[in-house]
Amino acid sequence: MKLMRQYSAFLLIALFLVNLPAGAQTSGKRSNGCLGCHTTEIPTKANPSLKKCPRAGMVTVHALAVTGPDKIVLQKITGGPDLYEPVLFTHKVHAKMSEMSGNCVLCHHYNPPGSVLACSECHVAETSSKSADLSKPGLKGAYHRQCINCHRESGLSATKCESCHALKADPSAPSRPTQRRSAEVNSTRPMRLVFDTSFEDGKVVTFYHNDHTERFGLSCTACHVNERCAGCHKPAGALAVQVARSVGGHERCSSCHSVDTNCSRCHDKEPRAGFNHARRARFDLARFHSTLACTQCHKGRNEYKGLSGNCGTCHAQWKSGSFNHSVTGLKLDETHGELDCDSCHEGRDFARKPTCSSCHEDKSFPDKSPGTKVRSVGTKSL
Repeated sequence: MKLMRQYSAFLLIALFLVNLPAGAQTSGKRSNGCLGCHTTEIPTKANPSLKKCPRAGMVTVHALAVTGPDKIVLQKITGGPDLYEPVLFTHKVHAKMSEMSGNCVLCHHYNPPGSVLACSECHVAETSSKSADLSKPGLKGAYHRQCINCHRESGLSATKCESCHALKADPSAPSRPTQRRSAEVNSTRPMRLVFDTSFEDGKVVTFYHNDHTERFGLSCTACHVNERCAGCHKPAGALAVQVARSVGGHERCSSCHSVDTNCSRCHDKEPRAGFNHARRARFDLARFHSTLACTQCHKGRNEYKGLSGNCGTCHAQWKSGSFNHSVTGLKLDETHGELDCDSCHEGRDFARKPTCSSCHEDKSFPDKSPGTKVRSVGTKSL
């Protein structure tokens, strides 16, 4: 008898699950995005979902992050006294981050042709508890839905009011925007990262992050694409960066580097020292070129191939007699001071050792010097 009751209960549960609407059976697995619930043109009892969300087909914003304002004061929320000060929204910081995770459409989901509209152009500021258009959230609702959902998902910031809003001492006093601690993201970027890989002949890859951002002038989006804030930043409002110590492939590097030829260029058994132009390119930057950006000599975007040793490639204005040779640490004597550069530098290739054979049969450099060694002077003498 007991077994029969258990069997009957099991049968009733099975019949109940079979007859559940499709939406009810899968509701726990749906995403938080619009398309998680907005799946049908005409909702029915058998398919109790919502009409398709128009946002996905309304994206018309294709602006660059640099074209937007640095900061925006969000203060059109209520028509009367408020408990909180207006929010100083760091638009530039968020716009730059959006380039890595979905672009402007994360916030600007619709915009007619022309300049980018303010949120309040479509989302009306509520002055009462009633909304004029139930299909479109008011300004406060739009702001909070956009900000809180993103912050909650990324884990970057708390969702309490005080995380963004400064509490007013006197609700009737005039508003003044105040900047909260979490408004600016000035996190310290990593200098050197050492990755552990599965490559047997060289498991260690040393990556100098500061070289790529400062020396090579790359932006975050050159390497970080389709990533969220929490991919690098620790949760709970911390601005410090947490970095993965292992990578699964070459995707991030292959956009600039060839990764299928010489593995030993990156892989080693121990961490490596940082980039040294004299060692890698056999051209020492220390005296005159150390303050230059890479792109001042290497013109191609993200291309740092070997260049000609001909100084005239960049210094076309140099002429015989106008160049102060003392800046090289060698002051030419009267005999050599009037000569043209290619009399000693064959083909005007200054990366090669000078030759004396065009004038002398029994002399060579550096055994016989064409001048006197001096302390090299600054680049201003050029």
